[in-house]
Amino acid sequence: MTTIRDVAELAGVSIATISRVLNNKGKVSEETAERVRAIVKELGYVYVQQPLKRRQVVTKPQGVFAIILPTLSNPYFAELLDIVEQEVQYLGRSLLVYNSRGDVQRELGLLNICKQQKIDGLFIVPSSNKPDYIATLNQQPFPVVSLTQLHPELTSVAVDHAEGGAQVAEHLASMGHTQIGYLGPADEAEQKFTGFRNKLSDLRIPLPAERIIDTPDVSAPELSARFSTYLDQHAVLPFSAIFVFNDVSAQLVIEVLQSRGYRVPENVLVVGFDNTLIAQVMNISSVAQPIREIGRLGFQEMMRLTGQNETDTDIHHLILSPRLVLRNSSVRVIKKVL
Repeated sequence: MTTIRDVAELAGVSIATISRVLNNKGKVSEETAERVRAIVKELGYVYVQQPLKRRQVVTKPQGVFAIILPTLSNPYFAELLDIVEQEVQYLGRSLLVYNSRGDVQRELGLLNICKQQKIDGLFIVPSSNKPDYIATLNQQPFPVVSLTQLHPELTSVAVDHAEGGAQVAEHLASMGHTQIGYLGPADEAEQKFTGFRNKLSDLRIPLPAERIIDTPDVSAPELSARFSTYLDQHAVLPFSAIFVFNDVSAQLVIEVLQSRGYRVPENVLVVGFDNTLIAQVMNISSVAQPIREIGRLGFQEMMRLTGQNETDTDIHHLILSPRLVLRNSSVRVIKKVL
């Protein structure tokens, strides 16, 4: 059966864009909207206007919520945790914090612990985007709110990652670069990558496999090692600008480049994603996610799902806009000589 993900992949846009077209909400170019509608018709995709309903389970509120994050070492998730914890504490509730370390099996074990704790609701940044795993999350005996990731089957609050990737592509192209690289997860489920790649294609700038450094689910030392190995395999740097999928990795990329004698931005431009404290301190251009809005809106959605109104259990998708913040790593500053 055709899914919204099938439509998104064939159209070359994000699931969020498909949702906006089908709901006639948000800003989508007429050309994109027409292409999406044509593909919907071609695939015979049936869009259900009525929002999905999650299974209603009546339990006595415990005043305890939980959050599962893929890591606590990334400042982005640490900030998200701080915001959610503040919201929960403000209402006199408690928050259990779990670290899945990006491991799906560990995450499944944490879900069982949440059941044993009889929590009122779960905030989560899922470690997997696979449909069967997301279906498992949707079948829990408590409401689940996905933060920073959009999933059709779950109430989700996230930035439009594909749009963020597209903004990076437009910026690097505007700086006159055509030899552009990417480092990060490079599968179709990574919307930062697909948005970046598709915008480069629109701009008639190729992104060949040799300039894609696929680094799915690797630790910081492993990422540095992979990037170093990649540089060892190329006598000449294959790109003059590179998009890195998060700020922690962008800083590692800059450190490796500088250890090889490359200067940023004189020899190569670098752009990250998340606009964390790392990007701000290290002067790295980065796509800003409205993290405080994500945390606050996620908590509001949880309050709606756990409220007294048993009919208000619709699945909502809140999609926020990203913003590229330019700093020294991707903008050459010309100093005036007095």
